[in-house]
Amino acid sequence: MIATGAKQFMLSCMTLDPAQLPNDIASLKAMLLAENKRANEAETRAKDLDAEIENLKLTIAKLEHATFGPSSERRSVLLDQLELQLDELVALRAQQQAAAEIAEAPAEGQQAAAPERKPRRKPARRPLPENLPRERRVQPAPTSCKKCGGDNLHKIGEVKGAEF
Repeated sequence: MIATGAKQFMLSCMTLDPAQLPNDIASLKAMLLAENKRANEAETRAKDLDAEIENLKLTIAKLEHATFGPSSERRSVLLDQLELQLDELVALRAQQQAAAEIAEAPAEGQQAAAPERKPRRKPARRPLPENLPRERRVQPAPTSCKKCGGDNLHKIGEVKGAEF
């Protein structure tokens, strides 16, 4: 909250109405600086969480490689604890991202911007042209087992026998 004289203005994540903004430059500068500080702090918290997540992933990977040895039971307990901590941090990061996306959503009555989509990856090979001839080959099923020579073969899922 920024106080200027008798007036107080509250910064929020919502869009501000130009009619409600103060006209003096000092108040506007103070509001801008406070919003910039809030954004920097949020970005720093997000980077710290990302770094801690990566650190835990690296530690878990190291512990997974050290599964054999005299203290393998201790390592497995430590590994379980680190995995739980990692799951909690990933969930916390996802909650913060969702909250940031909700806060950045435009107010009602304004048009929503199209969400950014990741470009689709190109396939490794192009599909074959449609004009190429296609033929279907069906291999005949064997009449006996190649390993044991038995001739009691049936289709997968087929039940032989009488049902009463």
